[in-house]
Amino acid sequence: MNTDMALARPMLRDAGALLRHADAQARQALAVPALVRQRLSPDSAQTLREDDLSLAGGFVDSIARRLAEALGAADAAAIARHAVLACPPATRLLYARAIEARLCHQSGLIGLPTAELPPRVEALVGDAQDELAESAMALIIAQSRFVSRAQGFAIDIDELPPEILHALVRLAVAWLQDNDASDPMALRNAADVLLAQFDERRGRPHRLMRFCHLFELPRAGDDWALADNGPSLAIAMLERSSGVAGDLLLDMLRDPDLTRLAVVLRACAIEVNVAARLLQDFAVLASLRVDDLPSAAALRAIASDDAMRIVAGWRNMDPVQTAGPAW
Repeated sequence: MNTDMALARPMLRDAGALLRHADAQARQALAVPALVRQRLSPDSAQTLREDDLSLAGGFVDSIARRLAEALGAADAAAIARHAVLACPPATRLLYARAIEARLCHQSGLIGLPTAELPPRVEALVGDAQDELAESAMALIIAQSRFVSRAQGFAIDIDELPPEILHALVRLAVAWLQDNDASDPMALRNAADVLLAQFDERRGRPHRLMRFCHLFELPRAGDDWALADNGPSLAIAMLERSSGVAGDLLLDMLRDPDLTRLAVVLRACAIEVNVAARLLQDFAVLASLRVDDLPSAAALRAIASDDAMRIVAGWRNMDPVQTAGPAW
């Protein structure tokens, strides 16, 4: 075992130390967009999971190709560099989507037969044409497409929230206008058409949250079982319950000890034994050592009020939103 990890683990048995450790991880995670940009750049020497980086790179290229097609640009690689990778929120989101896709592909490790059909959702697809059944079917279709597309290193543009899509279009239009001798009016018209065609309600993230709303998730106890919900729905449930954005929750699954996620579970007032099982299942999906997770005793020592206070602070953090330098 790594000596530093061996020394750190006893400290995490104290609730105060665990909370401080989780907060430090949260602040360090703000640098992830810059790390991804640097690692995808040829001269980078940063260390992140190679499979996540490779898939994130495919997602960047996929979004760039869609933007280039819509804007009539020939050089999608330039759009990838000067728009997608120059937008920290987009970089952060696409890297999180890569982590999510990896978890989905690993879902068999926790007893989930297929990543596309979590039992919680599949059970509600029947003959009844009520709103919940329709929502479940729409979610299954969207989830299946996400998993299938990810296997080909591609992603749909409707995985992006409107604010990020608008930022990417603005950056792409500005770069093309200045460097591609594109007609400003033609660019503006093409951008308007793309944005007008975008409907957030058709996207998988919206369908996940709509299912949570209609089924009144999250609930309690065994309703949190990861083998019933699958990683995507479980993250959506945590987002709804904690108020922490899904991409940041997925980023927490990079932590070797899942300390940040442990604090979120306590902030959601999830019962300790349920939270411990959920952490263990996430660790299995994320290829992490279960022995490095906070113990049930450490979780129990964290008061929900203290956890809610620190999670509120994480929600208030303002990651860099401005575009990075063109390179």
